[in-house]
Amino acid sequence: MRTLLVGLALLLATPSTPALAKGGSAAAKKSGKASDSEADPNAVVAKAHGGKLWIVAGTPPSSEGEDLSKWLASHPSATELTKKPNEERWPVTLIAVFKKPPAKGAVTIEIIDKKDTKTLVDQYSSPTTATSVVFQEQYDLDTNNGINKGHTYVVKVGQIIKGKFISYVSSEISLK
Repeated sequence: MRTLLVGLALLLATPSTPALAKGGSAAAKKSGKASDSEADPNAVVAKAHGGKLWIVAGTPPSSEGEDLSKWLASHPSATELTKKPNEERWPVTLIAVFKKPPAKGAVTIEIIDKKDTKTLVDQYSSPTTATSVVFQEQYDLDTNNGINKGHTYVVKVGQIIKGKFISYVSSEISLK
């Protein structure tokens, strides 16, 4: 019994661990917000550009946060792409900015011909797990996958949840 009382006294005398040791300040925990180190640096991008998809034929940005937001504001999404006659594909980078963080899991890209919206031309699930409101993926619009010159396509980025595709962002692209 005496050992139990000594142990209890030591437990009560030991200061509690600070809130920062468990991820965030007490004020951040009270408000329900994560600390700056835990927050998505691209939250500012989602506020400015959430719900939009950029299809970039050139070099994509390697930045995030404010720098990415400025880059997106100054670079419109491609609406038309031209390939060389001997090439079978149009290489692009898709930059999807979600309004809110996606569910954990793979992000899926769907491509639908604008003239036949009921037929799925191509679908690709990225091996990359969604962890941010900004998703970047290199993708080839390839003639071997049913993508054809002279067509306009709707490109959708989302996730398959409970067997159903949920679209988060979309854009159109015409191929020349």
